[in-house]
Amino acid sequence: MNNIDLYNKITSQITELMRQHGSDWTRPWTTTEGGPLNALTGDHYKGINTLLLNLEAGVNGYRKPYWATFKQWRMKGGSVRKGQKGTLGVFYKPIVIEQSDEGIRTVPVMKHFFLFNADQVDGIVTPEKEETVAIQDRNHAVDDLLNCSGATIYETGSRAYYRPSEDHICIPPFSAFSSSEMFYSTLLHELSHWSGHSTRLNRKEGMQSRFGSSAYAMEELVAELASAFLSIQLKVSHEPRKDHAQYLNSWIKVLNQDPKAFSSAASKAQRVADYLIEFNERKQAA
Repeated sequence: MNNIDLYNKITSQITELMRQHGSDWTRPWTTTEGGPLNALTGDHYKGINTLLLNLEAGVNGYRKPYWATFKQWRMKGGSVRKGQKGTLGVFYKPIVIEQSDEGIRTVPVMKHFFLFNADQVDGIVTPEKEETVAIQDRNHAVDDLLNCSGATIYETGSRAYYRPSEDHICIPPFSAFSSSEMFYSTLLHELSHWSGHSTRLNRKEGMQSRFGSSAYAMEELVAELASAFLSIQLKVSHEPRKDHAQYLNSWIKVLNQDPKAFSSAASKAQRVADYLIEFNERKQAA
């Protein structure tokens, strides 16, 4: 499978999910007990793999977050059941290219592999599920992240938004939301926009673009994916915002125009998530 085929396969899966689920398109990606991780190494999958694995888990009803290749499950003493279908995963391998006019340069080339969920495997025992945050409670992990970030956040009014010109976030009060999940996923979405300010990750094109433009749609997609990634890492079940239905047509248009757009958005979103999580890590290391 070449790079173009990989991009097209990923994009077709995502756009089909959007069409099927409408504004609720993110929910099937966060149904497992925590973010997906490798059963052999314990490492968490990131970026586009987080989405692909959680998408597959939602479609097939997998409840366990553990994934591994056919060979890795055998190394753990398990066996993939006959007839089970693997789930596509991707990684980038650096390739050195010699060019007469530019000399030697290294470019990332997308490669693929196939993973199987623990629910597809016999002969292994996985840890019991961790307790999740009760929906009626404040999530201290997220509150700590917000405090460490230094973002100016006003819990007031009836709309949620980030205003770049004043560099602050406004969100209705916690009590105005139907669940803490909705409050925190909305707030993490706006915090993701906050990360794009010129003094931080500097996503200038998306932050200054107009509603309806491709750049605006891309920035919204990055923020929504980053919110989903953070919700997984911080154990907040992700709930899509009610107003995101208005962005769906723009997202699908962007993805149809450029098969690489979703992988690009996922990569940027993972950078946002890593950037924001680092605020907590710095505090713990201090």
